[in-house]
Amino acid sequence: MITAIKIAGEATYPAAGEQLADLKKVNFLFGHNGCGKTTISRAVHDPDSRPGYAVTWRDGRALETLVYNRDFAEANFGEQMPGIFTLGEESTQAAADIARLSQEIETIDRQLGNLRLQLQGENGMGGRQGDLTSARMALENACWTSQQNHKDKFETAFAGHRGSKAAFCNKLLQEARVEGVELKTLDDLVAHAATVFQSAAPVEGPIPAISFDRLTEFREAPILNRRVVGRDDVVVAELIRRLGNSDWVKQGVSYLDATAGRCPFCQQVTPPGLAQDLNEFFDEQYLKDLSAIADLARNYSAAVHTICDQIDTLLAAPGRFIERAALEEHYVALKALLELNQGRIEAKQREPSNLFVLEPTAAVTEAIVAMIVAANEAADRYNETIRDLGSAKRRVTSQVWRFVVEERRTDLDTYIGTTSTIQRTIDGLQASITDKAARRTEKDRQRKQIEESITSVHPTVNTINRILGSFGFSNFKLEVAGDHNDMYRIVRLDGSDAARTLSEGERSFITFLYFYQCLAGSTSGTQTSAARVVVFDDPVSSLDADVLFIVSALIRKVIADVCDDEGNIKQVFVLTHNIYFHKEVSYNRSRPLEGCLRSETFWIVRKRDNVSSLHRYNHNPVKTSYELLWEEVRSPNRPNLTIQNTMRRIVENYLIHLGGLKQDEIVARFDGRDSQICASLFSWINDGSHSAHDDLYVAIDENAVEGYLRVFEQVFEKTGQGAHYRMMMRVTEDAVEDLENVQAGVAGSAPQAVQ
Repeated sequence: MITAIKIAGEATYPAAGEQLADLKKVNFLFGHNGCGKTTISRAVHDPDSRPGYAVTWRDGRALETLVYNRDFAEANFGEQMPGIFTLGEESTQAAADIARLSQEIETIDRQLGNLRLQLQGENGMGGRQGDLTSARMALENACWTSQQNHKDKFETAFAGHRGSKAAFCNKLLQEARVEGVELKTLDDLVAHAATVFQSAAPVEGPIPAISFDRLTEFREAPILNRRVVGRDDVVVAELIRRLGNSDWVKQGVSYLDATAGRCPFCQQVTPPGLAQDLNEFFDEQYLKDLSAIADLARNYSAAVHTICDQIDTLLAAPGRFIERAALEEHYVALKALLELNQGRIEAKQREPSNLFVLEPTAAVTEAIVAMIVAANEAADRYNETIRDLGSAKRRVTSQVWRFVVEERRTDLDTYIGTTSTIQRTIDGLQASITDKAARRTEKDRQRKQIEESITSVHPTVNTINRILGSFGFSNFKLEVAGDHNDMYRIVRLDGSDAARTLSEGERSFITFLYFYQCLAGSTSGTQTSAARVVVFDDPVSSLDADVLFIVSALIRKVIADVCDDEGNIKQVFVLTHNIYFHKEVSYNRSRPLEGCLRSETFWIVRKRDNVSSLHRYNHNPVKTSYELLWEEVRSPNRPNLTIQNTMRRIVENYLIHLGGLKQDEIVARFDGRDSQICASLFSWINDGSHSAHDDLYVAIDENAVEGYLRVFEQVFEKTGQGAHYRMMMRVTEDAVEDLENVQAGVAGSAPQAVQ
């Protein structure tokens, strides 16, 4: 089940992100068109499709998601739709077996979830692994204290481990296992380190030998001194030998094959059997010789590459005793010879009948070998002179680490003892997870095997056609199609294709029915019982009231099954902009009047200044349209521009249409200046309803809005509807007296009429 959805920087959502958190089995989201609902459904469908999508799953176990939105309709509605495999009604025993296996898999999933929760915690950072991480961090911090305290005194001894807490801690754990190192006092170590590390010099490492033996082997390769030609006992052999053009003939054989028996030069018809004679001329031995030349070229190139890499590495770090300039001079000469020899080998490949000799490289390679030998001998002599100093440096370094180990002995022993217990627990949990995962895989395999043997696409056709007929859609139907009867197509009663001629309402309804059948099936023939999360994103667009009712009823059935833990759907999201549909689909007589059930959440998706935001409520916030108008009046953040239209609709709906009053009658109930204010109020709210404002020329004054809101209240008081006003504005009886006192204090400051 999804526990949280975060969207950041996508569509109209802010870069900081908006989040749906603590989600339940059933989640209702209401918002007007274009406010960002479909972006949420897309995030659920494919969280990896956009960098700003983030979906958090309970226990880290992602379920299959089925999302009904306009993307689904566009992807699946066409001349043919993928067939939906469902269980046949006659497969009673198989269905029971599938249900049993599904229940066992769900039990294992819960067990795996509990094991992973113990191992990793809810966010993947806790559990026993989190305990292990915490213990490690505590040790690293403690060890780092010693590094900070002694880094100036033992900088050289700490070299290579001063860059991070983890590296320093690893070194201490390693040194804690070393035995036989003398423990010195801090003062002794400081004195020894000042002497040893100040004058210590690094040991010069040996230069790896470079072998040039293969170059000599290649130079003596017999194939270079052999003329590679064809056989002598075929008809064309004498002519080829006399002309000495076997290489040319070999290249021309491919052209002869392409000209369909004509000479590629004179266009005359070639004698019968010429192609066979030419192929026999270039016999098996000829091909073996060509292969030997190719092997020589490949091996020579590999040897050259290896030698050059070794010399390049040496030039990058020649060390103390190699004269870089001299080595580069020899290297340049060697590369020139190697390139020349590679060219000759390539020429041998092109002209195998010719003889070639490789240039000797011994003089250059022997000079390079001599330089390396001399450098290593010099390094040995140098290292001999500093050996005693190096031993002292290593000894003091070991003693420094021994001192720090003893300084942190309590921390190290505590960590080792604690983590050994934690690690045993982790090993046990991981073994249990591996075992249960294997059992789940086996049961899932058994379930798929049963599903493949009994699933069919025909029940879906029958179900959808039955629903279409029951609601008066009698001029088209669904039928099985495709080469393997695994597709659907929409046809008229005469069998002609109907997909392109359906009305928008018909298209929406059949697409929804198709999606609804997907909930109980699969387009693959398996996974018909897989656990799923379902999203309904505005499924009632372009539907009339009757069809809207059946869609609502079908979705309510899904919601009821989810709440009762029946079936394979584990979580539902319903997103809509239609108030009537929302009221229908969210109706539940068990819900408290001003609250919500433990299994559901309610959200409003808003967009203001082209920025979307998500707001959670502890009750169903979507009322009737009349209630929503009053909610906007009650809001302290009411928009100045639209409040005019809101008040007009309230007055027209309640006082004029329902109350039977006329505008003039309402104005007549006021005296003097109040009468003028009331008249201007009607003028103002009607102006705000029916004219388009340009912010460059019209600016609604905040004080004027507040003044008219007070007059708006008096309209209800003067018409005897004050109780209705107080009820809709959520004004308690205790607040009435305070409100009257406030009104008495501002009675003389009512705003002037707005013309």
